[in-house]
Amino acid sequence: MESSTVSSTFRFRDHHQPEEATESDTSSGISSVSSDRDEESELESMTGEVDWVACFQSPLQLEYGIRRLCMEFLEIKEASDEDFYRNIFANYSAFIGIHEEVKDIEKKLMQLRTHVAMQKMLVKDLTDGLYLKVLSVQTMDSISEELICDESLPLNELEVHISNVSETLDVLLSENRADEAIAILEMEQENLQNVQYEDDTSSDVLMLYNNAISERKEMLILQLARVAENSRTSASELHKALVGICRLGQSHLATRLLLKYYHSRIASGIHNLQSSKSCLQGVYIRELSRFVFSMISQAARSFMMLYGETSAYASEFMQWIHEEIEVFAVSFTKYVKSISEISGGLSTAVEAVQFATSYCCQLETQRLVLQPLLIKHLRTCMENILAEHIEHFKKVISIFTASDAWVLGRYLVSGILNEGYSYVVVGQEPEYCLLTNSGRKFVTLLQAISKDVTPLAALQMEGSILAGLSDLFMEYITILEEAITCDVNMSEKSGFRVILAESVPQQVSILANLSTLEIFFSNTVRSIFRGTNCIDSEKIKIHRVGFPDQEVDSCVMFIQEASTRLKAQVFKQFIDRVLSPEVCKLTPEMWVDSENRSRLFNGLLPSSVFQSAKGILPIGFDFLVRQVLFLELRKLNKLSEDDIFEAKWLMQLIRELIEAIFAWISSNKKIWETDKGDLNFQHPEISDQFVLDMHFLVEAIKYGEYFSKDPLVPATLMKEAINSAGLDPFRDIYDDGWAMKAATEAVEKLLEIEKTELLLEDEAAEDLAVPSKNHFEHASDTFQDAARSSLDIFSSSEEDDEKI
Repeated sequence: MESSTVSSTFRFRDHHQPEEATESDTSSGISSVSSDRDEESELESMTGEVDWVACFQSPLQLEYGIRRLCMEFLEIKEASDEDFYRNIFANYSAFIGIHEEVKDIEKKLMQLRTHVAMQKMLVKDLTDGLYLKVLSVQTMDSISEELICDESLPLNELEVHISNVSETLDVLLSENRADEAIAILEMEQENLQNVQYEDDTSSDVLMLYNNAISERKEMLILQLARVAENSRTSASELHKALVGICRLGQSHLATRLLLKYYHSRIASGIHNLQSSKSCLQGVYIRELSRFVFSMISQAARSFMMLYGETSAYASEFMQWIHEEIEVFAVSFTKYVKSISEISGGLSTAVEAVQFATSYCCQLETQRLVLQPLLIKHLRTCMENILAEHIEHFKKVISIFTASDAWVLGRYLVSGILNEGYSYVVVGQEPEYCLLTNSGRKFVTLLQAISKDVTPLAALQMEGSILAGLSDLFMEYITILEEAITCDVNMSEKSGFRVILAESVPQQVSILANLSTLEIFFSNTVRSIFRGTNCIDSEKIKIHRVGFPDQEVDSCVMFIQEASTRLKAQVFKQFIDRVLSPEVCKLTPEMWVDSENRSRLFNGLLPSSVFQSAKGILPIGFDFLVRQVLFLELRKLNKLSEDDIFEAKWLMQLIRELIEAIFAWISSNKKIWETDKGDLNFQHPEISDQFVLDMHFLVEAIKYGEYFSKDPLVPATLMKEAINSAGLDPFRDIYDDGWAMKAATEAVEKLLEIEKTELLLEDEAAEDLAVPSKNHFEHASDTFQDAARSSLDIFSSSEEDDEKI
C-alpha cells in the first residue's frame, strides 16, 4: 500500500515538470521536434504515460532530466529497502517459532516412527498369539501347508524386522536415549529366544539377528561406561548409567565402575583436605573421618539401590571397603605423627580416634560392621603414640621428684581427685590422704593420663594401657628406691639427682606416700576398665567385652609386689643399721674357761650374765646394740604422736618390721653360730645368749604393745627362730626363767637410759638413725656405767635362781 503511494507521487511529478520546461524554452525547442521523433516514441513506450520527448528539447534539458530521473530511482530504492527490512523485522520471531516447531515436529516424527515400529511388533506378537489360540486344528494344518509352500515370506519379514530394529537402535544410540534403547534390546532379546525355538528359521538369519542385538548392546554398554567414568558425572546420572549396565547383564562391570567412581572421589577429597589442613589442623581429622566414611556410606547405598535392600554385599565391594579404610589409616597415621606438641599430642590423637570410631559406628545401620577393621589399622599407630608419651611422662616424673624433700602432708581427697575417680580404703572413703609433694603431683599426672587413654579401650588397647601405667608407677618406685638407698650414681644416670631420704622419718614418709599411691593406682586402673570413669563409659563397656579382670588384678598385684620390695629394702636398711657388724664389734665379750682358753663372741642383743655348770663367767659385755634397737622401735612408735602418720598404718609397719627382724635373725646364722657349727652341745653359752636375745625381743614387743590384738604372735616368732637355730623350744623357751627376768630388767634399764638420752637430745648434732664412729664412741662411753651396774643386777638374779 505504501509503495503504490510513493509511485503515484512520482507519477504526479512527472506530469507537471515537462509543462514548466515547455513554457520556459518554447523558442529553442521547436526546431528539434522533427529530428527526435524516434526517441520520443521510444521514451513514450518506456514511460507509457508521459511524453518525455516534449519535455527535453535540448541536450541540456536531456541531461537535467536524466539526473532527475536517477534521483527518483534512488529514492524509490531507499523506500523499497526500508519496506523490506521492516517486513523482515516484523516477521522474524514468527520465522524462528516456525523453525523450532519444525525441529520439534521432526523429533516427534522420529519418536512416532519408533513407537509405530514397536507397536507394530507388539500387534504382530499379539495377533500371532491370539491367532494360534483361536484357530482349530484344521485351520492350523492349512496355515502350515501355506507356510510350506512359501517359506521365503517369514524369513523376509524377519530380515526386515532386524533391519528396522538395527536402524532404530542406531538412532537411539546417536541421540543418547539409553532407556529406550535398553527397552528395545530387552524385548528383542526375548523375541530372539522365542524365534530360536522355531524349527523353520534358518541359522543364518538367527545369527544375523543375534549379531545385530549383540553389537548394539556392546555399543550401549560402552556408552554407559563412559558416562560412569566421567569425573563430572553426578550421583544421579551415575546411578542411571549403572542401572542400565545391570539391565544389560553386566553387573560385575557396574560394581567395578561404582567402586572406581567413589574411589576417585575419596582420593580427591583426601588430597583437598591435606592441602588445607595446615591452617585447620583441629578440624582436619574430623573432616577427614566424616568425608571418608560418608563416601563409604554413599557407596553402600548405591550398591543397595542397584542390587536390592536385602541383597548381601559382594566380596568385591567388601574388599574395596578394606582398601579405603587402609588408605584412611595411612592419612590418619601421618596426621598423628605430625603433631609436634608432646604435651597435648596424646589427647589430640585420642580425640582423632574418637572421631574416626564415631563415624565408623554409624555405618552399622547399613549392616557394615567395620570397627574391628578400623581398630586393626589404627591400633599400632596409637600404641606407638602412647609409648612415646609414656616415655615423656617418665621424664616429667623425674623432674618433679627431684625437688621432693620427702615430708609427708595431709591432703583433702576431694581436693586432689577429679570427678569420676574414687579413693576407697577397706570399704571406706577417708576425708584425708597422706602424700609427699611428688606423690601429690603423681596423682594429678595419673588422673590426666587416665582421662586421655580411657577412650583407647575402644581400640582393644587394654594391655598397652595397663603396661604404660605400670611403667610410670615403676619409674616412680625406682626413684623412691634411689632416695632410700642413697644411690647417687643411679640418680645421676637418670639426669636428675633426687634428695636422699637419710632419716627414718623420711623413709617412713616414703612408705606412707607409696601406700597411698598404691590405693590410688588400683582404684584408677579399675575405673578405666569398669566404665566408672566419666569419659565415654557406655562405649567402653560395649567394646571391652571379654577383657578379663584377671589382667587388671595381675597389674595391681605387680605394683603391690614392687611396693612390698621397696618396703623390704627399708627394713633391710634398718636392720643393717641397727644390727650391723660395726655395732656388734664395739666391745666384744671375753669368755674364759677353766683351762684359760679364750674366745671372742660378739653379742648382738643384750647378753645376760649367767653361771653355767662349767663355771664360765663373763668378763664384760655391751648394751649398745640392744639400746639402738629398742630406741629405734620406740622412735617409730612415737611418729604417730606428730598427728601426721596414721596410727594404725604405723603400727602395722612396726609389726612387719619386727617380723622382718625375726626372719633376719633366723636366716643369718653367722651372727650366732660358731666356726665348728655345733651350737647346742659344744657351745651352750652361745645358745643361752641366743635364747636371751629372743626373750629380749619379745619383752620389747610386749612393752610397745605392737601385737596387742594378737599376743600369741611374738611367742610364735620366737619359737620359729629357735627352731631355725636347732634348739629345743620346749626346753629353751619354757625352762628359761632367768632369761625372761634378765630381759625384763634390761628393758627397764633401757627405759632409764632413754630418759637420759632425751636430756642430751638437744645437744646431739646427728640422728641416731645413721650412727657414725663418733656416735658409737659417745654411746659406748655413756652406757659403760650402766653396763657395770647391770652386772650386779644380773649376778644377783642368778643368785636368786640358785636359791630357787
